[in-house]
Amino acid sequence: MKQLLSIQSAVAAGFVGNSVAGPVLTALGQHPLLVDTILLAAHPGYGRRAGGAVPAAILGDVLDGLATLTELSAIGTVISGYLGNADQIDAIAGFIDGWKQSSGQSAADAARRYILDPVLGDGGRLYVAPDLAEAMITELLPRADIITPNRYELSFLSGHQVEDVTAATAAAQSLIPRFQLEGVIATGIVDGANGTGDLLVEASGTVVWQPARQDAQNVAGGGDLLTATFAGLLNAGSDPQAAFTRASTLAQAVIAASPDGRDLALLDHLQDVAALASG
Repeated sequence: MKQLLSIQSAVAAGFVGNSVAGPVLTALGQHPLLVDTILLAAHPGYGRRAGGAVPAAILGDVLDGLATLTELSAIGTVISGYLGNADQIDAIAGFIDGWKQSSGQSAADAARRYILDPVLGDGGRLYVAPDLAEAMITELLPRADIITPNRYELSFLSGHQVEDVTAATAAAQSLIPRFQLEGVIATGIVDGANGTGDLLVEASGTVVWQPARQDAQNVAGGGDLLTATFAGLLNAGSDPQAAFTRASTLAQAVIAASPDGRDLALLDHLQDVAALASG
């Protein structure tokens, strides 16, 4: 069973961050290694923030323990998502470096990827501290192989106004050579001609547009679901284009079936996630 490390938030109630990644990766037949960056009773959409960030020293100790107590080469993919504060980034960057240096010469090692979900903001605003955003850009983005920003984050990172698919493609293409990325998956792109959907732009020049369903809505954790599903399929050996198309389709179906914008109807659709592993 292939291992995948997910470094992001955890909530007791609802589905965001590692509370999405854990069940999704397990359903896909992966072995999820979950390291939490912040512990909350529920995401802020429930009405208030209850909990807090994992201290950087503890996060660093957990990652250091993984590096010394387990076999790093067994981890095929690493995801990082929502972080608690900028102090956590040094430990994450150091772990990524050690993990990449631990690889051998096999084809499986060559296929390793660090997927950065640059959780910075949404709806036209930055909702993390500026020092965290800056540290993510300077320390984690250069280490990433694939990034999965939403519309606002793509605009923030690239400095391009993202108003449609053409602009989103140009923004992604500006980031790929700058940070030597394999690809960019941009979620929630709005386009007058094409509606709303997700976009994959690869370093090879390939561009894949995956339109959302007519009953699409904005649900907390939707991007986390797409990223976790994509990472799990990639870790299982799928090529990026197939993994993206299947992950986007699955995420859009779960989002459309969710009763409201607060929580994903994830548990009702884990069988659909599992079906992807054999599809």
